[in-house]
Amino acid sequence: MSEVHEATIEWVGDIELAALFLAASQRPNCVATSTEEDGEMHLTVKLKHTNLQSLRDDVDALLVAFADIEERR
Repeated sequence: MSEVHEATIEWVGDIELAALFLAASQRPNCVATSTEEDGEMHLTVKLKHTNLQSLRDDVDALLVAFADIEERR
């Protein structure tokens, strides 16, 4: 049985920004879900990998993508 490492990123904010984050989350080893509640979007992104360093690399790349989206907005 091999190990599986998992990281979860949760975010709450406006619908427009959530759509951009969801699009950026469409990548290997990544599953994103969203729900709308009280006019805000609740976004959950789960990343899984069998290698811890690869998981860290994936999380870092996703957070950089999110930061770029926020800066351009």
